[in-house]
Amino acid sequence: MKLYDECFAGLHEILKKNPAKKLVWPAVKWNGTDKNKIIFQSDAAFELGGANLPAISSVAFTDDPDLVPADEILLIGNDLADLNGDSPFARIAMIRVNEDEMGTGERLYQTIRRIEYARYHIHPEGYMMRISAFTHREAARVARDALAKGLSFAHVGAFLIEEYKKQPQVEAVKLLFVTADGFPYDTLEKVMEKSESITTALDHIMRDIKMDCRTCSLKTVCDEVEALCGKA
Repeated sequence: MKLYDECFAGLHEILKKNPAKKLVWPAVKWNGTDKNKIIFQSDAAFELGGANLPAISSVAFTDDPDLVPADEILLIGNDLADLNGDSPFARIAMIRVNEDEMGTGERLYQTIRRIEYARYHIHPEGYMMRISAFTHREAARVARDALAKGLSFAHVGAFLIEEYKKQPQVEAVKLLFVTADGFPYDTLEKVMEKSESITTALDHIMRDIKMDCRTCSLKTVCDEVEALCGKA
């Protein structure tokens, strides 16, 4: 599954210049709630990606075990306990799948979207995710009491990985969290914009939408996807 290889290459270049540390998997699972419980600003320690700060969320898929060898949680910047106030934020999921189980055509697109939407189903206690499906921003508000109890990105990451792996196609997940000041968030966003363009183009192609390709902004991406899918 080479559709997202360009995203992995771009991420690799960013990580070469901005090394990430591997977080230890939490020994005890953090408590969750059955829905995204509201954390009022008066109860919050800080926000990740709030206001005009970067708030990037994206996903890229591969079937290459060299790119995603095993479940892993990475961090660039400060963990939750070490943040003193609102912070820029990015969360990238690199997911290894079984290509034979992903399907083709419309089924492939629906499977990709179903895996992506796992993030809407996790609700760690004291961590309120604020997701925009239109702008692909993902911010979060962290409660003071959760921070006092020891909430960390390792806990949040474990929630996400567990949810992603409920999908039978998912074999391993590498999660990257970023809170560092001075990190090239604009570069990361440009790299990961390609991921959403690829997924959208895949749906566009498989539905055989009738339109003038000469005037469509997705034409270049569609051509690449068709070539990688062996349809060109």
